Amino acid sequence: MPLTRRHLLQTAAAAGLAPLLPRKLIAEATLGTGRLITVSDGNLVLPGDFIFAGMPEAELAGILAAQHIDRQRLTPECNVTLWQDGEQTVLFDVGAGPDFMDSAGALQDNLGAAGISPDQVTAVVFTHAHPDHIWGLLDDFDEPAFPEARYLMGRAEWDYWWDPATADSIGAERQLFALGARRRMEAIEDRIERFEDGTEILPGLTAMLLPGHTPGHMGFELRQGGRASADRRGCHRQ
Repeated sequence: MPLTRRHLLQTAAAAGLAPLLPRKLIAEATLGTGRLITVSDGNLVLPGDFIFAGMPEAELAGILAAQHIDRQRLTPECNVTLWQDGEQTVLFDVGAGPDFMDSAGALQDNLGAAGISPDQVTAVVFTHAHPDHIWGLLDDFDEPAFPEARYLMGRAEWDYWWDPATADSIGAERQLFALGARRRMEAIEDRIERFEDGTEILPGLTAMLLPGHTPGHMGFELRQGGRASADRRGCHRQ
């Protein structure tokens, strides 16, 4: 499946201006009569130990040096996928929102750059419930930010974050993740549609259980016109 950069970013990169532009529409691809859009939600800022703690330092140092990665500070990009096919506009995760990190939470503005308003989103499908994937669910009035959408999450993922014991077992540094997920899930409790591994949750969209990152982490296979695209997205590992 061909993947093309947005023309604006191509032109800017050629002129040496890409670092000066906001990251909005990262890439587009076509699949049948639909399009997949990767939209920026900004980036995270993480201490190196959040990822690297416990790894063998001697081996780690060589890998980080070769990849020009800062051992002390990581800034992974936060990108969100959107699918449009003329009948549905499906958002995979909702980004970090304004309450997680100042460097993230740009999804709403950047969807506007793609010509998409929140009320045009017909379905929000969650891969998992880490902050950078679910904290953008609520608007400034604590109402769902995508008011016309259906909300879908894998049953195992929902049950994990809904369980009060998760906040006590996830570790002190991630306890806020569990509390924040639960608050947002409560806002859509009466609207959520839970699904199992292998379910075709929307026309042409099948769920694939990929546990490990979280117990109920989901990927998705999108099929149209006999062609398939697998989306196992997560903007970083936590």
